[in-house]
Amino acid sequence: MINKPVLVQAINSSSVDRLMSFLPDSFNIGWQMNSDFQLTFTAFNDGTPAFNNLTIESTIKFDDTEYVIKQVTPDHSQGIETVNVTATHIYNEVSRIFQRSVKKGDVDYTPSDILEYFLKGNKFGFSYEVIGTFAKQKVTDLGNCSGKDALSKIVEVWPDSIIYPNGRKIVVYTKDKFFKDNGHRIDYLNSATEVSFEYDSTEIINQVRAVGPTYEKKTKVVTGTTSLDGVTTKKDGSWEAAIRYGAVVTNSKIDDKFVQAFLYIIQRESRGQENVVNYTDSNAAAGHPSKGIVQFIDITFNNYAIKPYTNMLKGWDQILAVYNSTNYYNNIINGWGNPSGSRRMDSLKITPSDSGSSSSSSGGAAKVIADAKKYLGVPYVWGGHNKSNPRAGMDCSGFVSQVYHDFGIEIPAYTVSMESYGKQISRSQVQTGDMLFYGPHGATHHIALALDNKTMIFEPQPGESCKIEPISYYPPSWYARNDKMAKIVAGGASAGSSSTSEKTSYKTSTESYFKPFIVQDDASIKKWGIHPGGDITSETIKKADQMKKWVLTQLKPDPTLSVTVTSTSRSLPIAGDMVRLEIRPKQFVTNMGIVGYTVYPFSKTASTTITLNQNAKTIIDYEKAHYKNLQTSQSAGQTSATNTDSGQETWTKEEVSQFGA
Repeated sequence: MINKPVLVQAINSSSVDRLMSFLPDSFNIGWQMNSDFQLTFTAFNDGTPAFNNLTIESTIKFDDTEYVIKQVTPDHSQGIETVNVTATHIYNEVSRIFQRSVKKGDVDYTPSDILEYFLKGNKFGFSYEVIGTFAKQKVTDLGNCSGKDALSKIVEVWPDSIIYPNGRKIVVYTKDKFFKDNGHRIDYLNSATEVSFEYDSTEIINQVRAVGPTYEKKTKVVTGTTSLDGVTTKKDGSWEAAIRYGAVVTNSKIDDKFVQAFLYIIQRESRGQENVVNYTDSNAAAGHPSKGIVQFIDITFNNYAIKPYTNMLKGWDQILAVYNSTNYYNNIINGWGNPSGSRRMDSLKITPSDSGSSSSSSGGAAKVIADAKKYLGVPYVWGGHNKSNPRAGMDCSGFVSQVYHDFGIEIPAYTVSMESYGKQISRSQVQTGDMLFYGPHGATHHIALALDNKTMIFEPQPGESCKIEPISYYPPSWYARNDKMAKIVAGGASAGSSSTSEKTSYKTSTESYFKPFIVQDDASIKKWGIHPGGDITSETIKKADQMKKWVLTQLKPDPTLSVTVTSTSRSLPIAGDMVRLEIRPKQFVTNMGIVGYTVYPFSKTASTTITLNQNAKTIIDYEKAHYKNLQTSQSAGQTSATNTDSGQETWTKEEVSQFGA
């Protein structure tokens, strides 16, 4: 390598000159994985053009690699002029590419997508290649930054990615593709004069709290005494409609599991009959018989009854009393054996009126259809969901969220989050207001709104506007119905609307997509004890299971093991080379990858230093070697674990043949 020339090319010049005046012992190349890649040296003034061109932004060419001078420090001492030069690898010039456009919102990308967005059509000659398979990850508001920032984002989002350039080609590797076994070895006291270890537990983090993103939730608040349309009696032989309506007027969150459990309890306790009184059980013997559809006793019913609905033999009054406990959900789910919880309210300001099926369903559907159609022609805008100015543009989820908002139903404008606001239905059940999803559960990517069983309305894609098409034109993956919207379609009124005047206001609150939760590495805790760290947050991951998987990759469950080798070789190490490291006196053998080096190609005295990576197997091998040395020391009664007279320290011919040069 020492016969290869060092060439200098001044900025804005085509002339290339050979530099002869650098000090051999100062000339070195240093590389650290996903970090520095630079060349440094000191040169003296020999009056040649090459020396005079050692200025910032000039190019150094050595060993078929370009470096750009970034720092020049002149020095004058004892009549000699010298300069200290630091030049960075040409790939760092990707920072001169600036992507001023921004892809708004949370979007799934691969590293290839990001590199294409930043490097396509660049005038600096940069290209890219991705070696290995990367799963798509969400990135928020990509753009308005440099190409170097884009590379940093790739390493941040995909922690196992490794960037190693080949000239002006940016190459991104997965870890399994970057590290390769080329059959090389490092043998202490043979090809290495020194091997140093630093075993450090100060950075262990094996327990953190995961905190996800939030969104603004707008809730409609109705005050004053008013009358809502809803079912307050048994309908078609079932109390289901009254149960669901009771949840609405008491502002109680329920699901299908809760409703089915409630219906089972009613059937078990009273067969759905309001005036049932049990005179035979232990409660009756104590003077307070169980009564009504869920068999309240007097003292419990009076504790939870909501004024003015205090008739124990009215099914509706008992349903409201059930909801008036702070523990209403668990009381029902757990079988209604011993109701518990605090009283939620004294009276109901909303006066329900049992409308049954008297309202015109066609009137409600017509209102929803008319509301949705008023947005025909509104342009598609990615991420658009401004409720105060919807005509500025909406995307598919923003449009459906807007129509629901117009009827007092607040759902997020993000397809995956919208999934939980409806229950799946069959294709034949589709009606006005239903949500039509595209993509599997948990990964939907598009949504439309049903106008009827055969027609849908939706925001299609960039460059188009809100339009109507047959559902068969673009068949959805699955269908879902929101109960509140279904009531509007069936009853002809908005959610929370009334037949008389009322006072309406909106309350805005910040809600989390999921509650913060603890993530920990149990194996690490068992081995090293608990080492808690600060919160790990994400503004893009909206599902708790995905958050847990990502956070686990951010923990530092093991001590760091830093290995630095001083090599006798003058050749340039191979980045990512998986070498066999053996230290005979310590009984330590392992395979480690090269993740950094500093090499002096022209020096006869300076040594090459190599940094080897830490991995789980390395630590295990290190601990095994330490344990073996401890056993040897104890059995021999020695006080030192570094006895170099107890074994062979160099390789045999057979071993050289086995492991290669």
